[in-house]
Amino acid sequence: MTIAASLRFGMTIAGLLGSSLCYAGLHPIHLDESSNCLECHADHATGDHVHPAVKQGCTSCHNVESREDGSYVVLKSATSVICAKCHQPLAFVNQHFPYTSGMCIRCHNPHSSVNLHLLRAKVNELCLDCHLVHAKGAASPYLPLIALTSNNRIGHPYGRHPVSGTPDPLTGSEMSCISCHLAHGSTKAHLLKMGSEIPEDALNQNTETNDMCRKCHMRLWGVADVSGKKKNKKSKREAN
Repeated sequence: MTIAASLRFGMTIAGLLGSSLCYAGLHPIHLDESSNCLECHADHATGDHVHPAVKQGCTSCHNVESREDGSYVVLKSATSVICAKCHQPLAFVNQHFPYTSGMCIRCHNPHSSVNLHLLRAKVNELCLDCHLVHAKGAASPYLPLIALTSNNRIGHPYGRHPVSGTPDPLTGSEMSCISCHLAHGSTKAHLLKMGSEIPEDALNQNTETNDMCRKCHMRLWGVADVSGKKKNKKSKREAN
């Protein structure tokens, strides 16, 4: 099965499952298309980051259905996941299962969030919820697990490597899972970032995973400037 066919299959299955789960149950009061949802659900339209679709109105994603026993708020019908109506899915050589399967709200809040990209929690909290080793867990090619220290700050991809609580040498923001990995998919194994996906990457952008590691560590060791070139020690001495 090709990548595109695999992606279409995953999104179709997700759409079929989603259509059977979109009914939230009987609404406590009668509704019609003119009802002001935000009178009760104002929290959906407030926060540090609000989904633009919310600003366009609830009916951009939802329909109100009237039945004999009352009103139901349902997702608009779609051939696949409704999110794909605006967010065209991409095909990757290596795909993150939740993304390929259309499980967008596994990681994102569809309305608003205190986190960037409408994430339901901070990046590492989301990733480790599935990928952290626990007593009953077992590593598999479908759900790889990692072991970290008790505070979840150190231990991947090797024992003393930080995963949070320290600045990312390339961006200056706090290091997290997405310092090295892509969330949706990648051309590289393990959803690793490579090439142009890494800020100011090495000149040879598509060779080994070590290119990514080297970029950070050269910065940490002070042997590379922002262009990725070795520092000219002679010029530095002359400047002093």
